[in-house]
Amino acid sequence: MHGHDDAAYFRHRELQELATAERISDPLAKRLHWEMAQQYAARARLNEEGLQVQLPLSQSE
Repeated sequence: MHGHDDAAYFRHRELQELATAERISDPLAKRLHWEMAQQYAARARLNEEGLQVQLPLSQSE
């Protein structure tokens, strides 16, 4: 059940990237960190959705 751990990791990285984006003043670097945060959020969402799909299958066995 590594999906839950992966989702938590990606959520944590998303928050770190957002915090970094807030701290820095360079607009290009800010944009880079914001986009990285969006990618981590998308990966977390995919992992969470994958868990929701897989849980009913594992419970029925």
